[in-house]
Amino acid sequence: MLFPRRTFTLSQRMEEVGAASSGFDYMRIGLAISILCWHTISTLHGVGFERPYWDKCRMVVGGLLPMFFVLSGFLVSGSLARTGSVGKFFSLRAIRLYPALAVEVLLSALLLGPLLTTVPLSEYFSSSEFWAYFHNIIGYITYPLPGLFNENPVANITNISLWTIPYELECYICLALIAVFGLHRRRVLLLAGLLLIIIVKTSMFARLGVGAQFSRPDGRLLVASFLGGVVAYFYKDKIPYNGFLFVVALLLQLILTRNVVTAWVAIIPTIYVTVYLGLLNPPKYTFLMRGDYSYGLYLFAFPIQQTYSLLFPHHRVWWLSIGFSLCLGIAYAALSWHLIEKPILRRKTEIIGRLTLASKQIGRMVVSGWRDDERRLGAGAGAGAGAGAGGERPKA
Repeated sequence: MLFPRRTFTLSQRMEEVGAASSGFDYMRIGLAISILCWHTISTLHGVGFERPYWDKCRMVVGGLLPMFFVLSGFLVSGSLARTGSVGKFFSLRAIRLYPALAVEVLLSALLLGPLLTTVPLSEYFSSSEFWAYFHNIIGYITYPLPGLFNENPVANITNISLWTIPYELECYICLALIAVFGLHRRRVLLLAGLLLIIIVKTSMFARLGVGAQFSRPDGRLLVASFLGGVVAYFYKDKIPYNGFLFVVALLLQLILTRNVVTAWVAIIPTIYVTVYLGLLNPPKYTFLMRGDYSYGLYLFAFPIQQTYSLLFPHHRVWWLSIGFSLCLGIAYAALSWHLIEKPILRRKTEIIGRLTLASKQIGRMVVSGWRDDERRLGAGAGAGAGAGAGGERPKA
């Protein structure tokens, strides 16, 4: 039901729909598919061809990634509240983020690149670009692989979607700092901080007089959107869950997202739109019940789209590209979920336990090393003092 008859707070609505609202599952996969569709324009015709469409569609397309980050902030805050431990929280985030990312990077560099590169394999594997591509696993983003997609409309870029990974890592660091300093217990400071960021950034862009020419959201806007989701979670007992407010927020989001100056203000209605839709909880169909395919689809869709553009240069038609990329992307995402992500998540307690034990052992080794050094230094100082006191006196 799009507009529930009763008025709830977000907290009451969360209690009613249970621990896992299907609305967030639909949103994740829907946003991933929407981003794939948007990237079709540039992968078929180039970034320059995308710009006129961006000016017309910014009110919709400009909200996709911020909604992704609001959703993440809201849900991950719940994860932190449940774990109650910053160390365990970071371990859980690493377990969720890195395995699929590492596999995407490895497949791109070790399978896709060698199959499609235009340079000899000896040159490919000895190139600095090849080795630099593995930096993506740790969040240091680099796009080219040697000889791959050189002649594509978006040339020399293997996976543009990776640009958001460093900002996602920043988000988790921000949330950990919020927990360490206890700001989640002083939520008014969180709200004030978010509003201050929005005011400062909006004023800055207004002074610069920047229009709607940017084709990508500001990375810091994504971090602020994530923090908006965090604020919404900690104010969930105060924010009403209301259909009329959703319609108003949706209209404001569309209007404000049209221009980069007001895009920062659009974070506020985007928060409400995202959380409202996420808590709708429609029936789950079989596709969604089988797993969370959104992350794998988001990660690998762009390389698939680039591959289509390379292999079928005379059939660069939007619906063919979307069909090809969506079928292969979901197939890859399903394999990633069932073979990599889900098995690792199933063993998360065991993995976190081993990481905790390893960190304690390393800590004990470091402390033991410090103590050994102190004893050696103390013994050396004592020996030096003894030699000075009991040694032979110089002759007169």
